[in-house]
Amino acid sequence: MPIDFFDAPDGVHVRQSFDSPTVYLDHSAIRSFSDDLCLQNRFVNALLSKRGTLLLSNISLGEFAKAEDPRHCMDAEHFIERLLPNLFLTDFALDKVHEQELAEQNNLKRFWPSADLPQLKLFAERAQDTPHGFSMKGFISMAHSNRTGFSQIINETVQSIIDGHDSIRKAPDYIRKAKSVMPSDYRTRTFVIFGELLRGFTLDSSASISENDVIDFLHAVMPINCCDYVLLDGPWVERVNKMIHRIQKTGMIMPIAKCSSKRDNGIDSFLTDLEAFQPLR
Repeated sequence: MPIDFFDAPDGVHVRQSFDSPTVYLDHSAIRSFSDDLCLQNRFVNALLSKRGTLLLSNISLGEFAKAEDPRHCMDAEHFIERLLPNLFLTDFALDKVHEQELAEQNNLKRFWPSADLPQLKLFAERAQDTPHGFSMKGFISMAHSNRTGFSQIINETVQSIIDGHDSIRKAPDYIRKAKSVMPSDYRTRTFVIFGELLRGFTLDSSASISENDVIDFLHAVMPINCCDYVLLDGPWVERVNKMIHRIQKTGMIMPIAKCSSKRDNGIDSFLTDLEAFQPLR
């Protein structure tokens, strides 16, 4: 069970596990399933019947904080409520996953995403304060109510990535090496994915990277590393496919998520894959 309480010598604790099939939906995908009951029913039935896990990120909460209409938050809460307790809360701390990957000799092993412990604690405390246990009701809406603080954190994160990326594009030696470097086991999975997804922006000096680009990048970089299935915007699926092609050219074995988008009936394909999931034996 992905989120549950357990007894310990010092009292009751909460924990979460990342049980396959693991799924990540970017903000747009969450909205799609929140707004379409037929799609929602199909997704909920598939994930629960397979005993899988939905990965929910602080970036998604931050995007809901910016929603002009708070009803979008309530719709998302109703959708995700149906999946409980099959949820894993992440803070997208890439450095924590990277640290685990450093101990590996190759990029074959995949690790769980980093846990958002403050959010998990809050989620558990709210469950203990209600007679119905775990609930999403009001959880995403809290982000909207505290949108100033959420937006500041997201904006600072985005700006730091933009500034860092701008600085490396001004380094001729880095750009020269980046043109010829290929994915390899000499870099961690996180570093390979990070570099490959930003490769087009890095090598094309005329390609500016926007705040929305960075948000979409964050929706992609950890989920494709850690999850089984991911639903992203179309251009980012294209970038993932280019990365996969470059990885395959090297012969390196590096499993990543199967990515889909709304394009070309992609949601149906995504759901079909999830429904057909078979655990490794």
